[in-house]
Amino acid sequence: RLERIVGDMLSVAEIEAGQLKLRRGDVRLDAVFADLQADFREQAEQKEIKLIFDLPPKFPVIGGDRDKIMLTLHNLVGNAIKYTPAGGEVTVRMHEEGSNLIVDVADNGIGIKAEEAELIFDKFYRAKDKRISGITGSGLGLALAREVARLHGGDITVRSQVDKGSTFTLQLPAAPPPLRAAA
Repeated sequence: RLERIVGDMLSVAEIEAGQLKLRRGDVRLDAVFADLQADFREQAEQKEIKLIFDLPPKFPVIGGDRDKIMLTLHNLVGNAIKYTPAGGEVTVRMHEEGSNLIVDVADNGIGIKAEEAELIFDKFYRAKDKRISGITGSGLGLALAREVARLHGGDITVRSQVDKGSTFTLQLPAAPPPLRAAA
């Protein structure tokens, strides 16, 4: 956990200094989703959460930084499991929409207040819901995930209702734009 926090802090420092670089290459999404399923299966089972991957039969190969895309998806799926009570459900869906790849990570967890929906993407911000006081987190994961998505020419958005759950949507271009430096 400490290693992840330090890594996230270093990545945030790289973003702020305009030094976060992407190592572009072909990203095989079939392998990415297979790794995600393997990485989170046990955690979901231990928490008695039904983890569903609703994926198409064929996956595109996109251009991007595989490690950073994986970090982003890890953050979204990990958070969904973390903030969903035992007996809940987390669903990961992927589809193409025009020239974009869309990944939705939906849960029926505790949800986020409307006034906090954009704030959760700020560095070090943690929702004020008292139910999360015992859940560990640095408040860096979503800030880093959104920046990675934006460096790829995409974005992350959230739709949520308190006590009903959240859906985080990662949108990435299927064909990435020219490499840009972090803002």
